[in-house]
Amino acid sequence: MTGPSAPPIGKTIAGKYEVRGVLGEGGTGVVYDAVQQGSGRAVALKVMHAHLAGDTQIRGRFQREAAILRRLEGPHICPIMEFGEVEEAGKSLLFIALPKLEGVSLEAVLAKESPIEVDRAIDIMLEVCAALRTAHAEGIIHRDLKPANVILGEEGKAYVVDFGMSKIITGAGTGTTQLTAHNMVFGTPEYMSPEQARGDELDARCDVYAAGVMLYEMLTGVHPFTGSTPLVVLTEHLTGELVPPSKRAPEGRVTPALESVVLHALARDRDARYPSASALAAALMHSRAMPADTAALRPEAFGTSPGGTDAFALTMPAIGVPRPVSSSPPKAIVHDVVPTAATLPASSSGAPAPVRAVVTTPPPAATTGSGARPLTPTKSPAKTTSAMWILVWIVAGLASIAIGVWFALR
Repeated sequence: MTGPSAPPIGKTIAGKYEVRGVLGEGGTGVVYDAVQQGSGRAVALKVMHAHLAGDTQIRGRFQREAAILRRLEGPHICPIMEFGEVEEAGKSLLFIALPKLEGVSLEAVLAKESPIEVDRAIDIMLEVCAALRTAHAEGIIHRDLKPANVILGEEGKAYVVDFGMSKIITGAGTGTTQLTAHNMVFGTPEYMSPEQARGDELDARCDVYAAGVMLYEMLTGVHPFTGSTPLVVLTEHLTGELVPPSKRAPEGRVTPALESVVLHALARDRDARYPSASALAAALMHSRAMPADTAALRPEAFGTSPGGTDAFALTMPAIGVPRPVSSSPPKAIVHDVVPTAATLPASSSGAPAPVRAVVTTPPPAATTGSGARPLTPTKSPAKTTSAMWILVWIVAGLASIAIGVWFALR
């Protein structure tokens, strides 16, 4: 099998996938534009490079990616159709068949129209969070989340793709051997979390950090950390000063609440970051509903379980455009969510029916070192003091009247 310079146009792979062209090429293989014979279904066929057929690590990564994709089912993740091997020139090559997504990558969109409109950026990030939530629930972290790995379908729906760099951190194994040496660094420097740059053990919060970088880029048109070499970029993630997105975006574009979300997602200390994709999504929805409220968006208010279920876990299969239904923050943040037509039943009119999603705030926390407190509004000390004095004067007045009546009746 040859590379993109001489693609096997018209050739049938695995006896069922007719190659029509090349969609792209990476270090480990070629992604062909193919059609499944019989069904006519458009397929993205990822095939290992022939010269890597004997590389056990590359074969292991192909097998791991296929095993991971088999475990993931969600409206914002591209499902696997088939994983197998094909003989070519005496060599056994692995392939993965996926439904071809009609659309463009977020990377291509940003290259043409960055920065993008704020509401659109939030909508995209909410759907990215939905995909991450699906993966994290299976104990899988992506490790290479970036705009190139987010596909925006023709219907506007976002899909997270390329789980080849993923790592399983909980649950049953995939039958693969250890594929990476301890302390080796993998990922794309511009989107790597500080702990990833150091080669530390990772959890779901590294994906939250990468999502924060993407959100920063969508809002400002630039990366939060840059450099002339990958090493310089990694050093910036570890030690550089983070310029708030409002300083790099047009004035008034980034609200205080939205900026708070971005800065918390990009916290250098992962313990100061949002603990899960669900928490990040909930914070984004709250920032849209109440653009001036920053106090309610502190990560400690959203639970402390990285990648796990927390008090803000969203149960909707897709997250759309939330709208606040109250001018004051209630104990439960309630939004009307307009899901995509592809993911929820339509109303009698044929349009996607609005669904109410309730994100419940955690109960008031006991005194802790983190200083966590509920999202419900607190009373002003000045107003409380005034009310107490009014009550004192009323009681004193009633007492005076009672004493006067007692003396009069004697």
